[in-house]
Amino acid sequence: VILTKNAGNNFKTVLTQTFSQNYKSFEVIIIDSGSTDNTIKIAKQYPIKIIKIKPEKFGHGKTRNLGARLAKGKYVIYLTHDAIPQNKNWLSNLINNFSDEHVAGVYGKQTPYKNTNILEVFSYLQDYPNKKRVWFNNNFDQEDLIFSDVNSAIRKDILKKESFSEEIIVSEDHEWAYRMLNKGYKIVYEPNAVVIHSHNHNLIEIFKRFFDMGVSYQHVYSNYKVSTLLKKGIKRYLIKLNYLIEKGHFFLVFYAILLDFIKFLGINLGKNENFLPIFIKKRFSNYKLYWDKK
Repeated sequence: VILTKNAGNNFKTVLTQTFSQNYKSFEVIIIDSGSTDNTIKIAKQYPIKIIKIKPEKFGHGKTRNLGARLAKGKYVIYLTHDAIPQNKNWLSNLINNFSDEHVAGVYGKQTPYKNTNILEVFSYLQDYPNKKRVWFNNNFDQEDLIFSDVNSAIRKDILKKESFSEEIIVSEDHEWAYRMLNKGYKIVYEPNAVVIHSHNHNLIEIFKRFFDMGVSYQHVYSNYKVSTLLKKGIKRYLIKLNYLIEKGHFFLVFYAILLDFIKFLGINLGKNENFLPIFIKKRFSNYKLYWDKK
């Protein structure tokens, strides 16, 4: 299942790599929410089921749930329109983990594009290491990356019972994984299921992204601790500082402080969005249509 809207220059490569997998028994469903570029034209070159929805009908959880309902297979694979499977074993490496019946979902490694800035590269190295990880209900903290539907697989029978939340603005993947872990399922991080995917966000985009995350996290966690966020943020910054020095990027040390402050500010304003007027929330958010429904 691939959600698309103006998928961009890499979309053809995404589809070519998807259809080049050694594992052949799969279907591809695209749900497009109003592309105005050549996304649909490219998709029609492949044996793909294309579903079109209006932009205002899009929701991160809602649209992924639609894809799951349309899917015929035993597992639902989610891939974003700019995530390129790195090799022909990507799909099989994802689904092989379901040999353990207690595994509800699997997410794979994301490695950044070559033109990605050094601070984003650091983030991807931290979040997607080369070591496999199995998450269960008592071995993670609130700030750990426990799932990402950029590159993931979920048992369809579980999705029927435990679908993505359609109420939260973003982080539907994190909320779903958190819920599954609390129900006793496992989530696997599989570093051998690799996609090429990254973004070079500017400071405004980063602030909006983290504001939306904060809005979602207040609904995910009953007791969202700012102290935990701050503690883990400082620890990660010290690792980042050492990384920048090793790479010879001394001039980015102070920018990295600003970047982390922007993230911290965004996520905490989002967490406290109930105190903000709607027009401010629309300015701070990436998804203005979400606030129109409030």
